Amino acid sequence: MIAPMLPETEGLAELLAGKIDHVILDRMNYHYADWVYRRYGLEEKMTNGYFDRTEQGLSSAFAHFGISCND
Repeated sequence: MIAPMLPETEGLAELLAGKIDHVILDRMNYHYADWVYRRYGLEEKMTNGYFDRTEQGLSSAFAHFGISCND
């Protein structure tokens, strides 16, 4: 499972290729870690738009390496 989705996740699919068969991408709306986003100026990374874009990109990347992913 990849949660929360933070910046610089683009290379995860390649790093995990051959090591996993399936991945779950989760927005992780628990708000316990919101302070981390605020502390490091990552508020935009908490938005629906960021999650949707990142989930779409990661899903494509994982599919490229034959790793199934929730949609």
